Amino acid sequence: MIYSEVKRVLRLQASLVGLAVVVALLASAGSVTVAVSALLGGLAVLAPALVYARIAYAKRHVAPAALIKAHFLAEAVKFCLTVLLSGAVLASFKDLSVVGFLGGFFAATSGYGFGLLIKN
Repeated sequence: MIYSEVKRVLRLQASLVGLAVVVALLASAGSVTVAVSALLGGLAVLAPALVYARIAYAKRHVAPAALIKAHFLAEAVKFCLTVLLSGAVLASFKDLSVVGFLGGFFAATSGYGFGLLIKN
């Protein structure tokens, strides 16, 4: 089960990735390569964030030590997945726009910080 606050942050991240894709498309005069690069950068952050949420919030009513352990495990898995996905994208797509990729990556990553600032 994923809590509503976590869902809100994940939706915010997905929205920011969508915005990054649109901005990339407009800024690059319609280049699909740049827009896809931004999407892949965002997905390299979003997919591990979903995995984090599943691991960290799998158990609800357990001892605090078990909750902390779950969050540390989830963070380690998220970090490794982010590195692996980013590396796989950068190695696999030869015509990838690095600027677009980083734009999508940072847009999704900024969702964590904005999620703390924006109360809804």
